[in-house]
Amino acid sequence: MSPQAAEAAAAYESWRAFAGYWGLIFFGLIFLGVIAYVFWPSRRKQFEQDAQIPFREDESDV
Repeated sequence: MSPQAAEAAAAYESWRAFAGYWGLIFFGLIFLGVIAYVFWPSRRKQFEQDAQIPFREDESDV
């Protein structure tokens, strides 16, 4: 392997490790944000109303 190829491979591995590490942190924070949004106490009433949408009967359906 030539020195340039070895240097390119090392740079690739560095960027790959950087992207993997920070990508994990980024998507972990997004996941925690979604979980916080879903379980936030003020959202409960809206989610309970939305859960009943399939069971509502409209006048046009009868």
